[in-house]
Order: sequence, then C-alpha cells, then structure tokens
Amino acid sequence: MLSGIIASTKLEADLIIRQLSEKEEISIQGKSFYKGQLNQNAEFVVCICGVGKANAAHGTALLIERFKPHSVYAIGVGGAYPSSGLHIGDIVIAEKEIYGDEGLIAESGVREKDETNFYTMDKINIPLCITDEVKYYNEFPMYLPRKLSGFKKKGNFVTVSTCTGTIEKGKEIEKRFNAICENMEGAAIAHICAFSGIPATEIRGISNIIEDRTAAPLNKAGIIKAAENAQKFLLEHIKQARA
Repeated sequence: MLSGIIASTKLEADLIIRQLSEKEEISIQGKSFYKGQLNQNAEFVVCICGVGKANAAHGTALLIERFKPHSVYAIGVGGAYPSSGLHIGDIVIAEKEIYGDEGLIAESGVREKDETNFYTMDKINIPLCITDEVKYYNEFPMYLPRKLSGFKKKGNFVTVSTCTGTIEKGKEIEKRFNAICENMEGAAIAHICAFSGIPATEIRGISNIIEDRTAAPLNKAGIIKAAENAQKFLLEHIKQARA
C-alpha cells in the first residue's frame, strides 16, 4: 500500500526525499512529487504543495487522484501559541485541524459572541464539507496512529491565512480554539482527505513562539531545526510501524 506525505516547501521534506530509494520525480500542474520506497519496501509519494490553503488543497487533490494513497501524512513547521508551553524544535501532533479564519465577523448581539465578535461556520450554519456521514464546519478530526497514541505533545492545530504576529492575537486564537499551534496548510489537507475518506496525520516541528514581531523573516535556524526534527520523527515512526 502507498502512503502520501505532504509538505509546503522542499525544506520541510528534503531529508525524507533524500532517503527515498528507486526515486522517481514527477511534475503535475506545477507541483513536484517524489515517488519511492522507505524502510523495507514501503512505498511513499512526497508532494511539495506550496504555501497556503489553496496550494495545499490543490496538492492533496492531485496526490489522491493520481496516486490513490491509503493514508496521508502532513509535515512541516508551525508557530506555537504563547501559553502552549512549547519550545522551538518540539514535535507536536494534531488531534484536530481547525480553519481559523473561516466564519463571520459581526456586530455584537448576533448569537453568542466572543471578545472580537467572530463566529465560526457552525454558528452561521454553513458547512465547508459534507460527506455521506457528517458535516464539517471549521474542525476536522485528525488520525492518530496507534503507535503515536501515547505521545504527549498533541492538541488542536489552527490553519490561518495570515500568520499571527502579536501576543494579544495569539492568545485570542489559542483561547477560541483551545489550540497549541498554527500553520497555513493543515486544515485544507484534512478537508480534501475527508472528501475521500483517507486518514490524515499531521506532525509539525515548532519553528517559533508567537510574539510581538515585525515583518522581518523568522530565524532560519529555528525553521531548519523544526523541519529536520519533524522529518526525523516521521521516519522513525515509519520504521517502527514496519517493524
């Protein structure tokens, strides 16, 4: 059986790509796919989807349509919320993926409101995904393999279109969704997998802690460390799963 791995940038998957044997590189609609074997002939396809929800959904749809994986792993880096207790380089696993931006901002007095009058899709009764069994609004449950069930650093991830760059906003989002970290692709990957009934597991390394920041790029060393740690963790999980 073939499994899929999705990352937004090659930096977040280069270690895994280098370890593929009998590797084949395929380009589909501007997306790069790397097909090969990991650990005792287990077959994988790595998709470099690009940054953001649209790219993630596009890459996931192509992966499923062309290669028909029985499961999907989303990997990469993420920013930890201020009260999460996480540190740069930590590995975290998603229990839920949540769209953080989809919803309604309205005047006070409309339904139940929070401090910013933000209403998720369930509050306005507009599902984002409907399958034969369930309606999905902002939240998508993630698959946790049995051998990872005891992992301690897991929780809700939030997918945003705009990275959070203030402590105040970070605390607001983490409180609203009871979340530990954010990224820009995970919910879109989970969304497309839900349509096909494919289990999706998300593993991220923490590249930064959300704080008051300028528009300057994040520290590259933190990003590299987080990306490498996430890949090493997944490779070790694959090895143990095949043992």
